[in-house]
Amino acid sequence: MLKAHLYNHRALRQFTRDELADILRTRSGTLEATPYAVLLLALAAREESAVLELRRNQLQKTILFDGGAPVDCRSNIATEMLSRFLVASGKLSAQDEGTAVAESIRRSVPIGEILTERKLLTPSELYRALQQNLGRKLLEPFSWTSGTYSISRDVPPSSSVLRVKVPQLLVTGIQKVEPQENADAAVAALKGSYLLLSESPLFTLDEIKLTANQQKIVDAAKRGARLDEVRAGVDGDDLNRTLYALLLLGVIETSDQRAAPKLELAVNPFAETQERPRPAAEAAAAPQNLASAEEVISAYLSVRRKDAFELLDVAEDAGPVAMTKAYLAMSERFLPSRFDEKSPDALRDKAQEVFLAAARAYAELADPIRRDTLLRKRAMLREAAKTTAEALGPSALIDPEALWKTGKSLAAAGKVREALSSFELAAECDAQNGTYAAEAAWARYRLGNALATNTMKLLKNAIRIDPKAGVAYLYAGQVQAALGHRVEASAYLDYAAKLLPGDPRPAEAAKILGL
Repeated sequence: MLKAHLYNHRALRQFTRDELADILRTRSGTLEATPYAVLLLALAAREESAVLELRRNQLQKTILFDGGAPVDCRSNIATEMLSRFLVASGKLSAQDEGTAVAESIRRSVPIGEILTERKLLTPSELYRALQQNLGRKLLEPFSWTSGTYSISRDVPPSSSVLRVKVPQLLVTGIQKVEPQENADAAVAALKGSYLLLSESPLFTLDEIKLTANQQKIVDAAKRGARLDEVRAGVDGDDLNRTLYALLLLGVIETSDQRAAPKLELAVNPFAETQERPRPAAEAAAAPQNLASAEEVISAYLSVRRKDAFELLDVAEDAGPVAMTKAYLAMSERFLPSRFDEKSPDALRDKAQEVFLAAARAYAELADPIRRDTLLRKRAMLREAAKTTAEALGPSALIDPEALWKTGKSLAAAGKVREALSSFELAAECDAQNGTYAAEAAWARYRLGNALATNTMKLLKNAIRIDPKAGVAYLYAGQVQAALGHRVEASAYLDYAAKLLPGDPRPAEAAKILGL
C-alpha cells in the first residue's frame, strides 16, 4: 500500500491533478501554506496561462505563464536586469552597459537588440543569456519561506519567446536554492520505505535532465530499492533534495513493501534506424538567400515585439510593390522547409515562427482598414512614449550588490548588527549568491546569534550554492577552528587563499589560529 505524503507546512505531499486545480482556484494565499514549488507544479500540470505575483517584504516578482510554462519574470531587484546579469557574468563591461542602457531608453528598444546591433553580443549569445537570466530569476523564490502570492488569468501581452520547462526548473530549484531544512523535513517520514517509479507521474523523466547522482536514485527506484540502501551511496543532503523534487513531481513513489523491479529492454525494437550521414559535399552546400543561424535567432527574439512595418522593414508610406517585395524576400529567407529539421537550436521551429509572422504582417498591411488602424496606433504609441519618458522618476529597484557593499563598510567600522541587516536583505534578493549568504552567517556568528555548528551548516550551504565564494571558505575555516577541528580548518583556509588571491585574511586567520 502506497504511503500518503502530507504537505503540512514543508512536509511532503504528492498531489493529484484535481488537488492542483483546487489550489489554483484559491487565487491567493501565503507561501507558508502553499510554497512556490507547489504553485509552479499546479500551473504546469494544469497548463495554465496566468500571472503569478509573489511578494516577500520589499521584494516583488511577477511571473507570466503561457500554457503552464514560465515565459517572463519581472522583479524590483536591480541585479536581475539583463544588463546587470551580463556585467556580473563577465559578458559585458560596465561602460558598455551604461551606453547600451541609455540608448535602449532613448529609442524604447529592448537592450538585447541594442547589444546585438553594436556587435557586443551575437544573437545566439543573447538568446542564451536571456535563457540563463530568466532561469536565475525563476530560481530565486525557492528560497522564500514566507510571503504572499496571487494568481490572475488576466495575462498581458508579452514579447518573450522563451519557455522554461517546469519539471527541470523544480529539480534545479530544489537542488540548488531550496533551504536544506525544507528538503530534510519533506522526506523525514520516509525512513524504511521502498522506492518505486510511479505508474502515472505528473511529468515524465524525459522532461528532466538528471545528474549522475540523481540518476542513481531513479535507478534505485526502478529496482524497488529501500531508501536506507540508497543513502549508502549518495550524499545525504543531495539525496533528500532529489527525493523531494522527484516525489513532488510524482515521478517516484514510496511503499511499505518492496515492489517488483521494472524490466527494461536493452534495445528498443521499434526505434527508428539512424539517419544516413550526408556526404561532406552535400552538407556543405547551403541554399542561396537563406537566413543564417544568427539571423534566424535574431529575428526570432524580436518577432513578437515588432509590428507589421518593423517586421517587414518597410516605411509607413511604402506602396504595394515595396511591401510585396519585402514580404517575398523575407518569406524566402525564412522558409522553414529550407532548414534542417535536426539543426542545433531548433532553427526550423524558430524560422517557422518568423515565416508565419511575416505572412500575418503582410496580410495586415495589405488590408487598408487594418493598415490605417496600425498607423493610428503607432502615432499614439510615439506620443505615449514621450509622455512616459518625461514622467519617469528615480528607480525603485532594490540593489543587492549595493546592500552588500554597505554591509561590508558597516562591518569594517565595527557596526556588525547594522551590517547584518544589509547582508540579510542582499541574501534575500539573491539567494544564489554564496558570498551574501556567507557574510550574513558570519555576522550572526560574530553577534552570538548562532551556534558554531549551525553557522557551519549555513556556510556549507553557501559553498554548495557557489563553490567559488571565497569568503565562505574563509569563515568556515575560522568556525571549524572554534569547534576544535584543526585539520578541517586548515583545509578551508588553504582553499580560501586560492580563491582570494591577494587577500591577506586567510593567511592572517591561519597565523592567529596557529595553523
